[in-house]
Amino acid sequence: MPSALDTAIAAFNRGDYFEAAELFEQSAAAIDAELKDLVGALNRIAAAMHLRFERGARQGAINLLSQAMLTLDDLKPERGGIDTGRLFDEIYALTEEIRAAPRDERAGLKHKARIFLERRRAPKINRVK
Repeated sequence: MPSALDTAIAAFNRGDYFEAAELFEQSAAAIDAELKDLVGALNRIAAAMHLRFERGARQGAINLLSQAMLTLDDLKPERGGIDTGRLFDEIYALTEEIRAAPRDERAGLKHKARIFLERRRAPKINRVK
């Protein structure tokens, strides 16, 4: 896997989702054709995480995560050295958790606590061992 992707994955796993999304987008131009779908899905996941955790967006995050899951489902159990099966499962769980959140809750202590817990349970991009 190219080092540009390694840098993007490291940013994602640190929780720097905006930076990761930009790095995934930049690396997509120079990536092998067989990994383009994977990088696109990772970019959508990073963008969704940024929307959810930094802007509190609910529906936008759900939409991006759902699109990424459609791609990841075709790339299971592993692609490009990444455990896509595990990532799919973690993204699915997070998406369901976000769906369970009240639609109109965007402020207040409950919302902040929910976002804090979601961030603590945020998926990581893991390598296949």
